Amino acid sequence: AWTPDVYQGALTPHTAFMATAVKTVSFAAFLRILGARPLIGNENIFDFLQWLAVITMIVGNVAAIMQNNFKRMLAYSSISNSGYILVGLITAGVSDNFQEISGTVMFYLFSYSAMTLGAFAIVNLIEKNENSSVMVDDLAGYAKKNPFLAFCLTLFLLSLAGIPPLIGFFGKFYLFTAAVGEGLIWLALWGVINSVISVYYYLRPVVVMYMKDGGHEAIEQPMNASKSVVVIMAFIVLVLGLISGPIL
Repeated sequence: AWTPDVYQGALTPHTAFMATAVKTVSFAAFLRILGARPLIGNENIFDFLQWLAVITMIVGNVAAIMQNNFKRMLAYSSISNSGYILVGLITAGVSDNFQEISGTVMFYLFSYSAMTLGAFAIVNLIEKNENSSVMVDDLAGYAKKNPFLAFCLTLFLLSLAGIPPLIGFFGKFYLFTAAVGEGLIWLALWGVINSVISVYYYLRPVVVMYMKDGGHEAIEQPMNASKSVVVIMAFIVLVLGLISGPIL
């Protein structure tokens, strides 16, 4: 509930930290708890977590569709991704191959962090100052103003949407395949449905950047660190997706 307001109000580097590092260590901690096998033989907790995962995915994706503030959109995207990760946690919690499925969860956390960190780094470059907000409509014509950053942002958004051959596609593929393998077909199906829903709001900024003309020139601050992050994350999203099997 607090995520969209805090993500929007915080400084973008702080938002990026909350969206990636904090989420990763939190879910890693949950994974350690599930390693104690509390879901085995406990149908009430098992069913509750399944519904929690489904509701989280639906609320995050539906709410993201209605956002024009780019950071709020990424915040709701973060919520929906928590639902996808929870699918992996539940699968690991009931599987006899806990270590193997834990690897798929950690792989998805790694890929999600790369995509999200890259997207927020670009937001940080576009913002005029720490008090300004980047709206989706502000990206109009951005592909002409800065083709490289527009291309990188497109990579991050398409990967978050689960478009192959980017790393986000393989992250979701491994998670949902593991769920199906453990008989959680209902849960995996909801994950796929929500991934399809998310394509709309992930593609919207891409369409705005490439299909609409901007009314003014974007003001970008010379942040070499942010640009370095963008380049490294774009490399991870594009190249490591192609060799995701050996990495997993």
